[in-house]
Amino acid sequence: MAIIFVVIQILFCATLAMAQQPVPYPVINWFYQPALGCNCDSSYMQRPPYLPWNQPSAKRDDYTYTPNIGGYKVHTRAVPWNDARMICEEEGGYLAILNSIAEAKVVTELFKNAPPITGSPHPDFVSIGFHDLYREGQHVTIHGQTLAKAGFTQWAGGQPDNAGGAENCGSLHKSGGLNDIDCGTSFGFICESPIY
Repeated sequence: MAIIFVVIQILFCATLAMAQQPVPYPVINWFYQPALGCNCDSSYMQRPPYLPWNQPSAKRDDYTYTPNIGGYKVHTRAVPWNDARMICEEEGGYLAILNSIAEAKVVTELFKNAPPITGSPHPDFVSIGFHDLYREGQHVTIHGQTLAKAGFTQWAGGQPDNAGGAENCGSLHKSGGLNDIDCGTSFGFICESPIY
């Protein structure tokens, strides 16, 4: 069994080395770095595991940054939820995920102070990064965490309600509460940029 584990680690490291990505496992760093020429370093302990959405990115001029909270951009041209998700990724970020009351307050204020949302039947809501597409009523972030584990679970009054049996994507109301929305309806949206 141990041999299989070692072989899997070697293959994993070799794959990351070919893609020129950092290797997040200490055993691989210590044991296989010289043999495979991996781009391994000891900083894996200071940063989250390698995932495209949590790598540091350069500050963007079109984002608003709050110290110890993050960088955000309110998009006021309404698009469906999945289009919003892809636009945020193209910008090097992701649909905003609220991890605390403090972050929710910052993001809500940015939304309130943004220009009016255009092209949305519900301009008091913006898409953010959670859904219950996998199982009705089990809301998770776009990174797979439950809302409780992410750190913010305050819903707007009467929400989530799955109105019409078709509300599986997440949004933020101007009141600062979460809401479920129809994924195909166009809403403004908020992107988050990871800065460490």
